[in-house]
Amino acid sequence: MAQIIKTFLDPRKISRYLEGIVDTEDVDATWQIHNLITTSEIWSDSGPNAIALDSTHCDDALIKYELWDSEPTASDWGESRSGSVYLTSGKVQAMSSWSGDSTYNEEFDLGRRDQEWRFRIHRKFLSEEDFTTDIISLVLFKVLFWSPAETAHPCAETTRTHGR
Repeated sequence: MAQIIKTFLDPRKISRYLEGIVDTEDVDATWQIHNLITTSEIWSDSGPNAIALDSTHCDDALIKYELWDSEPTASDWGESRSGSVYLTSGKVQAMSSWSGDSTYNEEFDLGRRDQEWRFRIHRKFLSEEDFTTDIISLVLFKVLFWSPAETAHPCAETTRTHGR
């Protein structure tokens, strides 16, 4: 069963306007994220060193990062999208931009450089009774990362054990 290795809830609210998550060392990732296409229906896309996110008309966002030892089980926490991303440094941070200025939030270290990572992103719009999403204007993202190599190892171990 998959276990969480570490988590990080970025304490700063991301204001105006979330672009996505970028590798901390790739200066081109800031530009690459603009070439990725997101819509309110297809709200996540990835390319080298970047994951584009669409917050769908919400001004503010919060992101929680999780690093797992293998593929986590599915969750019913909001909407969900999966993919893979190559990360040069293995360190990521949220990027937002407004009026031509970019802002970078806290760094999350996955612990391995130059690797392809699998991810699953959950998106949930905050609302409560009469306080609808358009009033609150806050979206929550939970980003789960795991190494495809780590997922493959337990299967190989199980096969060898059962083969004896």
